[in-house]
Amino acid sequence: MRTKTEKKGISVVELLVFIVILMIIAGISFKLVYSVNQKAKIVKAKAEITQFVIALENMKDDTGYYPVRLGAIFDENPPAGMEKNWHGPYATKMRDMVNSDTPLDPWGNPYFYEIPATDVPPVTYIQTPEIGRFTGPPRTYTYNFTAPSGPAYLVLTNYGITSGEIRLNGAVIIEQSEFRNSPRPQIITRPVTLLAGTNTLSCWLASTPHDYYLVSVGNPATKKFLPTFDYFIITSYGRDKKSGGKGFDRDIIYNSKTYPNFQ
Repeated sequence: MRTKTEKKGISVVELLVFIVILMIIAGISFKLVYSVNQKAKIVKAKAEITQFVIALENMKDDTGYYPVRLGAIFDENPPAGMEKNWHGPYATKMRDMVNSDTPLDPWGNPYFYEIPATDVPPVTYIQTPEIGRFTGPPRTYTYNFTAPSGPAYLVLTNYGITSGEIRLNGAVIIEQSEFRNSPRPQIITRPVTLLAGTNTLSCWLASTPHDYYLVSVGNPATKKFLPTFDYFIITSYGRDKKSGGKGFDRDIIYNSKTYPNFQ
């Protein structure tokens, strides 16, 4: 039978139980709200990326290229090389997302945008035969070859020549002082710019008879990695703002080359 004191209010035990129940309910509610909030950010990130994709595809349809930076979709003026058929800006309604020319994801982290590199097999526009030093006065050997305009590499493979000079279209590429008789072969690689159509390679040497060198012009002997400009990848690093992770930390990756696009 309860005493008069017990009937007047809640006991300490009942109060503690009530507090514990409230804490459990609050904890569950917080987790639910937090989970819903994180899921909403994921949905928002995918929606924003989809808007970027539309802008990037419109840009390529007009100019023939994807830009090298994502912020170009907001630009009034075209990036270098994309002037033809430019109708930008391509994402004016999303301009408020830009911070220092970089769109931010719902977690406040910059979206990571890249045009992946690809390996390009070597292309050789000219490979000279062995250019040797024989008896008599020094000689200049001239070779004409055709190539598209743009960057390339000239590679000298030298077997003992200690005095020579290599010119391309009249410009000195490898000077006389650079030639060595060791190591054998001595290999020198130089970036060059080719003209559209006919290019002229001049090879002069004055050294010990029976030594020789070879010259090639094209891509490097090993594969060269260049941007593809055929597809792009946009990534949000999620809640933890780091690459990888699971759950809400998992990266949100859009690859325009794969299907489905979101990975």
